[in-house]
Amino acid sequence: MYMNWRKVAAGFTAALLSVTTASIFPTKTVFAADVCVIDTGTEHQMIRGFGGINHPEWAGDLTQAQRQTAFGNGENELGLTVLRVFVNPDSSQWSRALPTAQFATQKGVTVFASPWEPPASLAEKYPDSSIGKLHLPKSNYAAYAKHLNDFGTYMKNNNVDLYAISVQNEPDYASEWTYWSTDETTDFIANYGDQITSTRLMSPESFQYAPENASWVPDGGKKFYRKILNNSKAMANCDLFGTHFYGTQRSWMDFPELENSGKEIWMTEVYVPNSDKDSANRYPEALQVSENIHNAMVVGNMSAYTWWYIRRNYGLMTEDGKISKRGYCMAQYSKYVRPGDVRIDATEQPADNVYVSAYKGDDNQVTIVAINKGTESCSQQFAVDADAQITEIDRYRTSASENLAKTGNMEHDSSSFWAQLPAESVSTFVVTLEDQPVEPDENGYYFHDTFESDNCDWQGHGAADIALSGRIPYQGTNALLVQNRASAWNGAEKTLPAKAFQAGKEYSFSVCLNYMDGESTKNTALSLQYTDAAGETKYARIASASAAKENYVQLANPSFKLPEGGKDFKIYVEVEGDTDNFYIDEAIGAVKGTVIDGPPVVTTTTTTTTTTTTTTKATTTTTKATTMTTKATVTTTKATTTTSASVTTAATTTVITEKPPVNTGDVNADGKVNLADVVLLQKWLLGVPETKLADWQAGDLYTDGVLNGFDLCLLRHTVTSSGNI
Repeated sequence: MYMNWRKVAAGFTAALLSVTTASIFPTKTVFAADVCVIDTGTEHQMIRGFGGINHPEWAGDLTQAQRQTAFGNGENELGLTVLRVFVNPDSSQWSRALPTAQFATQKGVTVFASPWEPPASLAEKYPDSSIGKLHLPKSNYAAYAKHLNDFGTYMKNNNVDLYAISVQNEPDYASEWTYWSTDETTDFIANYGDQITSTRLMSPESFQYAPENASWVPDGGKKFYRKILNNSKAMANCDLFGTHFYGTQRSWMDFPELENSGKEIWMTEVYVPNSDKDSANRYPEALQVSENIHNAMVVGNMSAYTWWYIRRNYGLMTEDGKISKRGYCMAQYSKYVRPGDVRIDATEQPADNVYVSAYKGDDNQVTIVAINKGTESCSQQFAVDADAQITEIDRYRTSASENLAKTGNMEHDSSSFWAQLPAESVSTFVVTLEDQPVEPDENGYYFHDTFESDNCDWQGHGAADIALSGRIPYQGTNALLVQNRASAWNGAEKTLPAKAFQAGKEYSFSVCLNYMDGESTKNTALSLQYTDAAGETKYARIASASAAKENYVQLANPSFKLPEGGKDFKIYVEVEGDTDNFYIDEAIGAVKGTVIDGPPVVTTTTTTTTTTTTTTKATTTTTKATTMTTKATVTTTKATTTTSASVTTAATTTVITEKPPVNTGDVNADGKVNLADVVLLQKWLLGVPETKLADWQAGDLYTDGVLNGFDLCLLRHTVTSSGNI
């Protein structure tokens, strides 16, 4: 559906144009401009979409035709992909939000909700009316959390899967609704946020994304987010952040700590530059909408951008349901930058008054949006840095005389093109790329990371740091040290090259791991992180192994399938149960079925010797210990004392073998194979936290060196057949 939409929306013909360099690159220069370089390899935030609010209580509901105009993506439609709805304090009125929300949901639109007031029975009058109209006493926090949760449940029961609900609309500008201090909202999120289970919880939506030291908002703006950032319980319960952009200057939009928190930031309400009556079609005033979106995406790293009223005399649509100039300026983004696209690097200001942002999807497309605020036309060169060739470019432009005017089949060479940016205009270029096949080397390897001179595009997974180390390489002179792990799941990760590793196909993976500290054995794993078709982050186990201290172990799977519909694949290595340092070496990704050599398997066995003596007879006991592999250890002890005694001693022997031990199914090592082993293995495969296998190799009934669903099926069959279930 996603790929088909983009093809239709952009009107692609898939025709490759053959043009000469001379025809593409004019010798005449309108005014000096740097080349705008589009770097497809440097990614920023994922985009959820663009939209606005429907507020039937205050502005009347959208008609069916207006809903189609707003959320459809055909000709003369806005292509909005985000809808904000009002949480009425009176639950008997919740049905008013349903018609448009249900329509939008059927179109695949992301719906979220914002409350202005709690139910009347929970609120009290705020003592200072200049600050707030209402206040929620702490004694009613639990009831308010239930109110928000009930709204999410109500929407879900009526076929609207609400994406999120915020704590409060503009608690720092609340003379007409409910005031919360920054401490109060943080307290609520930390101690009651986990009671909201029907949907995700969004932070309070500040009126203005103002600096933390702003004198005009002594307890508002970014202070809301700083307080949450500094409270671990609140951070755990807050799923995403929302803010408004009223009066927000470009220089205020950057908030590195929030942008690097691992949680999305949404711009959830604004109108620019004003709400004057019948101002929606003023031009070039409307161009400020495009500029505001640009700043939100590039400076603020926002994942969503939500206008105020969708339909209003100053909105995206005028009261008669027609798209306004302001709407067309948003549509330059909303119709072509779609949910799941990722913002990528671009030369942001290649010329005076020219602003550029770029985005890539998963279907060999790059979308470039260029704004020329100036009063002079600009001839601009764009160069796409990608492992692919440009096959087609379609352009859509809004200016004083144009509304999404389409120009197809623009001239280009394999990696660049020129375009005229008229004065006071915004242009969107939908660039189609043709993949250049990535072939494996003579060994079948797509990558072979030896860490001899650099980190080979590996980086820390979570809070971990990485560095080259010559302490204990598996091969060569260096390995990759993983250190400063804050949690057990922190490790090392590598983004798989998209041109080589594709969803739904099988590959061979291998990495070697060693550690020097902690317990004598540890469970280790090579896993996959990816984004599914719904935009959610998912995980899968590639291979696992029990590692012996100071010995390299191989994590390998010769036939691992990348999940269907997935993208943004990353492999990562972790050691369960602690935060000690570890090392990796010889990381390889190869074609399916490639058997990659690794270190011999290291197992640990225990040899028990019992010596018995009496006053009249000396006893010699010989114990033969077998490792269940190709090697054995024999220990002989002779008793010579004349004192009556019985002594038992244990000796541990580490044996390096070429074959793994026999697999019994006894993964909990209790001496029995029964339903408990089935349950434990199933929980471990599902990634249930704190789940550990006492003997992972006992679960490898399929004898392929990997624990997966095949082993679980065989174990379940074994237990069932034996009657132990």
